[in-house]
Amino acid sequence: MIVDRYAHQPSRRPRYELRTFYGQLQHLYVVRFLEPCRDIGLENPITLILAAVRTCNLDNTDQLQGLDIRFSRSLNDGALHVVDVTSLQCLVGRIRDRGRWAIIDRSGQLARALYVED
Repeated sequence: MIVDRYAHQPSRRPRYELRTFYGQLQHLYVVRFLEPCRDIGLENPITLILAAVRTCNLDNTDQLQGLDIRFSRSLNDGALHVVDVTSLQCLVGRIRDRGRWAIIDRSGQLARALYVED
């Protein structure tokens, strides 16, 4: 996702950067606008699919060298975010190991979306 590096400093000019997040899919929502809704910028009828994802707080210090394996103490400790389903990139695995979760990401760096700033 593209996030504002200074989101917690509202008086500062935004600086956007690409970040990878891990989370657990909680719900999918289908929202249909059967007629144009100019109040929110929709000129034509449209169907949106939204995903509710509970983010996972990672233990960044435990990342294994050269492998896309990250660790977390709990998979349900993050915030719930509702995002456009097209922002989801891949499915990852999880393994319980010695009181924490290992998140296995086999998609690799080439499978990530790229953001090119205008």
